[in-house]
Amino acid sequence: MLFSIFKHGTILHIDAAQKEGDSVKKRLVVIGNGLAGIQFLERLLSRKPSSFEVTVIGKEPAYKRYLLSRVLQKELPFEDVKLEDDGWYLKRGVRLFKNETVVTVDPLVRHVKTDRGRKMAYDLLVFATGSNPHLLPVKGAGKEGVMTFRTIEDCMTLMNAPNHYQKAAVIGAGILGLETAMGLVQRGIKTTVVHHQPNVMNRQLDRLASEMLQEDLERMGIHFSLSKRAKEIIGTSHVEGVRFSDGTSLTADLVLMSVGVKPNIELAKKSGLDVHRGILVDDFLQTSDPSIYAIGECAEHRDMTYGLTEPILEQAEHLARTLAGYPEPYTGSIMSTTLNIDSVNVFSAGHVLETEETRTFQWIDPIRHIYKKIVTLHGRVIGAILYGDTSEAALLAKLVNSLAPVSEIPSNQLFPEQKVTRNTLALVPKDERSSKTAQS
Repeated sequence: MLFSIFKHGTILHIDAAQKEGDSVKKRLVVIGNGLAGIQFLERLLSRKPSSFEVTVIGKEPAYKRYLLSRVLQKELPFEDVKLEDDGWYLKRGVRLFKNETVVTVDPLVRHVKTDRGRKMAYDLLVFATGSNPHLLPVKGAGKEGVMTFRTIEDCMTLMNAPNHYQKAAVIGAGILGLETAMGLVQRGIKTTVVHHQPNVMNRQLDRLASEMLQEDLERMGIHFSLSKRAKEIIGTSHVEGVRFSDGTSLTADLVLMSVGVKPNIELAKKSGLDVHRGILVDDFLQTSDPSIYAIGECAEHRDMTYGLTEPILEQAEHLARTLAGYPEPYTGSIMSTTLNIDSVNVFSAGHVLETEETRTFQWIDPIRHIYKKIVTLHGRVIGAILYGDTSEAALLAKLVNSLAPVSEIPSNQLFPEQKVTRNTLALVPKDERSSKTAQS
């Protein structure tokens, strides 16, 4: 059986009935040895173990990047970060070229060339090139003591930071910024999180949940300087502090920028593929070239790029199904978030901010510092926040992902004492809530 994908005037035929043991194998090359590429291959080869001649080319070893912050926080040993050892590739007949980078892709003759002069032909090519940390274009960003947190090498540097630094400024109060700040605090460095918005994790949380989170993190030793925009990294050759656009400044000898990532698209762009913020892909994760696919942080699907684990795994599954001959369109992922900081329980999924059209179910326990919120639109669940008690996170993620009807919300389970409203959330003033919390 053949299925066909029509793309930019070309029809790509993939044989769904190719039998295992066939002498002709498709030459599959994966650029990137991270979570996206490995999870894709795990799923593909479990379905078609003998249908592909697989080559993986990666600059870094395979590891679970999302666990590095927990290593920095002393919660996990380095051994837990490792994704796969060499035996994993050998067992599956995968050729692995480590510490090697693809520098050229020629779609016309279908081959890639690496920085070591190696040339390899392909029938199918998968970009899983991930992303690079974004650096703020501020004066002094090149000074010694300015860094990002992305790789194992970065993690090792930060683990040794107490030997060289005393005060740190983490620019960015997103997930990674907060996790990194906690790691530095755990290692004895006085750390201030700087953010241009008045609320931490403002993309994932509403104001109330954000304030509750900030209070808990302050109790754990993190300082905050909010509604501040970095204008300049001050110092001579080494960092001495950060100057803000309002004229104020913060003393620091280590500045860590955690202001997001940029999809790694330069190779794809140079190869003639259509790119925007990421490598443009359709609902089958196929690029503008019918023989080339892209998944993970480097891919842009329906104007969205994803930097979280779950969407990456979903894309890996969909592409594996497609190349195995059982295509199922990928329609996008619902964003859900948890924070990897011990004793802090926070969960967010979907659209969590109210509009004129949304209706909200909410329950607040200021004494125990628990907050639950469900946002609905036209009778469907579109978003949720849990703070302090995330025991129902899996349930809410399922409701949000399926846009479940309001009738499926287990109100007795989620909202004790049945303190449920269907109106726009009335924000509890911070000073009132703080005083109640203090009384506990």
